[in-house]
Amino acid sequence: MNHTAMSRHRSRRGVVGLLLPAVAALVLGWTTAPAATAGGTPPPPVPATPTGLPTALEDLSAYVPPTSCDARSRPGTLKLAQLLQATYGATYGLSRSCTSATSPSEHSDGRAVDSFFNMRNTAERAEANALITWLLAKDKAGNPYANARRLGIMYIIWNDKMWSSYRTFEGWRPYSTCATTPASSYDTACHRNHIHVSLSWEGATGRTSFWTKQVAPVDWGPCRLPDLNWAVGWSAPNPDRCPSYPVVKAPAGAGALLKELVPRSGMVLRPGMSGTAVTTLQKALGVSPTGNFGSTTTARLKSWQSAHRLPVTGITWPATWRALLSANGMPR
Repeated sequence: MNHTAMSRHRSRRGVVGLLLPAVAALVLGWTTAPAATAGGTPPPPVPATPTGLPTALEDLSAYVPPTSCDARSRPGTLKLAQLLQATYGATYGLSRSCTSATSPSEHSDGRAVDSFFNMRNTAERAEANALITWLLAKDKAGNPYANARRLGIMYIIWNDKMWSSYRTFEGWRPYSTCATTPASSYDTACHRNHIHVSLSWEGATGRTSFWTKQVAPVDWGPCRLPDLNWAVGWSAPNPDRCPSYPVVKAPAGAGALLKELVPRSGMVLRPGMSGTAVTTLQKALGVSPTGNFGSTTTARLKSWQSAHRLPVTGITWPATWRALLSANGMPR
């Protein structure tokens, strides 16, 4: 959930000085505002709710931890981002490179949206709060958090606070130490210049009732193997909760290269990728550590796999990672 600073450009529709309806304050616990200004300015828009939705809807999402380095744009994640852009003109960010990371995030799974609203802009703050109210409000049948459930939303971070589908009894709780860091230099880290939304796997893959008009079964996503730190990535729905394993660590006295390999173990690296993890792989293969997975690295990896009697794929699947770790001193 850490974010680097990003610029933001909005396609505005002349909505200025908008204020949030009073109901939003009840949901968010923030300052109450009237539904319209004295001049009759209308309240901010909200996304269009599809017609023909089934009476039933998804349960609140459990927490499903991120596991993989797979920066593809998932269809449900992309459709949610586009819905917000169509409603508010807000630009967005989805997946991001994970090859410099040592632990996964929903962005590296393709399960997260950053939609850019600035809390220091009155109109954008009102739009963001109207959106959140829409997500967490009851539907006509009285189901709480109806649109969030139908979209598969797992948690939201906005303006120093966080709401989680798996901790609804807490409502909006403080996010990190943001209450004590009000300076604008912390606006990205504290999500004051964007709303972060993380999705369940069924939400990210676009199989929830908001999109399909059929309630999606729970998908627990790809499971990490006990001896590797990253899973291979999502390929099909998984109806079973994944086992929880301790983080794999290099043993005491491990060499520098093994210490680099272990945190990235299991990460599926393939031609065309770049970043720190590729550099580490290149060191293990004995090729120039450029950080770019090009033809030289591909050829050397295939040769290395063949020499170790592994499937010659040019991709670091789990068997290759186990062999790399073992060759650099990791106990089996």
